[in-house]
Amino acid sequence: MEAPERPTPELPRLTYARTQLLADALVEEAVADLPPLPGLTMRANVARLLAAMYYVHGSVKFPRGWVRPAMRAFIDAGVDCSNARCWHSYRSDVQDNPGQFLNTEGAPVEFLMQMEIDLLGDDAASA
Repeated sequence: MEAPERPTPELPRLTYARTQLLADALVEEAVADLPPLPGLTMRANVARLLAAMYYVHGSVKFPRGWVRPAMRAFIDAGVDCSNARCWHSYRSDVQDNPGQFLNTEGAPVEFLMQMEIDLLGDDAASA
């Protein structure tokens, strides 16, 4: 039996005048590099997008307002989309331990491995 279709979550209502255009452009470029794919789990698609955003932006400290365009990209692609709180949680998970996504089917392994090296290097330098 197929799982019931996940309802489309409500988009965050807040937009940020000073950073929204940056957030929109960041997500747009990341989606162009690693688009969300039907058939992958939401976890895999989120890992793909967050890794692509990291490589475009150079950090996981994304501009304010990044969740709304990320959710919109998933909804437009017709793939499962989580609520805003989950998006922030996934971003924290990727920031704290990108390696936990290495075994996720469809996740960008090379990007995640490099992120882990980069982020561990940042932690080691600040210790």
